[in-house]
Amino acid sequence: MTVSTRISLALALAGGLAAMAGAASAADKPAFVSGGKFAVCTDASFPPMEYFEKSGDKLPVGFDVDFMNEIAAGWGVSLEILPMDFSGLLPSLEAKRCDAVISGIFVTEERKQKFDAVSYLDTVSVLAGKAGTPHAASLEDLAGKTIAVQTGTSFVKQFEEVNKEFAAKGLEPVKVQLYPKASDAIQQVLIGRAYAATTQDTELAFRDLQVPGSLASIYEFEDPQTFGIFVRREGGDAAAVMSAVSALKESGALDKIAERWRLDTKKLDIR
Repeated sequence: MTVSTRISLALALAGGLAAMAGAASAADKPAFVSGGKFAVCTDASFPPMEYFEKSGDKLPVGFDVDFMNEIAAGWGVSLEILPMDFSGLLPSLEAKRCDAVISGIFVTEERKQKFDAVSYLDTVSVLAGKAGTPHAASLEDLAGKTIAVQTGTSFVKQFEEVNKEFAAKGLEPVKVQLYPKASDAIQQVLIGRAYAATTQDTELAFRDLQVPGSLASIYEFEDPQTFGIFVRREGGDAAAVMSAVSALKESGALDKIAERWRLDTKKLDIR
C-alpha cells in the first residue's frame, strides 16, 4: 500500500467518523429544535423553580430557568421562555406555541395520556399557613377553613374530592379560593384572607429563606409528587430530552443548579 493510499484511507476513515459523530449528535437532539431555538412555556410565579425577581422584569430566574438554559446549551440552540398562567401551559404545548413545558408541574397519569414526560425532581405537597398556625392532624381539621389554591393545579380536583367526603360525613366543606398564580395564593395567607395555601416543600423552603419565620407547613399530603418536563408525543423527542437531562445529572451540572437554589440534590430523580 502506497503512502498516498494510506493517507486517502485515513482521510476517508476520519471523514466517516466525523459524519457518524454528526449524525449521533443530530439524533440526540429533539426534532423541535431543528430551527435553532428551544421554546419553553412556564408560569413564572413559583419560586424557587421559576419567578420574576421584581416587577417589570422580562426574564424569570430560578432552578427551572437555569435548567432550561443548560439543556438549550447542550443542544447548541437559543432558549426562548414564554411566561403564562399555569392553566394555559399544556394547552399551549398542544397548540405548538412552545416545544416543552417546564414549570414545577407534576407528572400525573392524566397528563401522560396526552403528553410525554421526563421526571427530574421529587417533591411533596404541603399546606402553608402563617407561623404558629396549629398543625392539622388530618384534612378534617380544615373543615370550614378557607384554602387558597392556584388555578389549573391538581389541588383543585383534590379538594373537590375532599369536599365530597366531607359532605358524606356531614362536615362543613373547605372554602376553596382560586388564584391564577402560586404567589397570589401564598399572599392571601400572609394578609390573613386564607387560613392556608397549597404549595410545595420547595416553595415553602424558599419563602422561609426570604422571610424567615413567616410561614410554616401545617399539613403534608401523603401523596409524593414529581416535577417533570412535558413534550408532545412526537417521534424520539422525549428520548432526546431524557438523554439531555441524564447527561446533566451525570456531569454534576444538575446537582450544582439544585445547590444554587437550596434544593435537596437527593430528590433529583431522572426517569
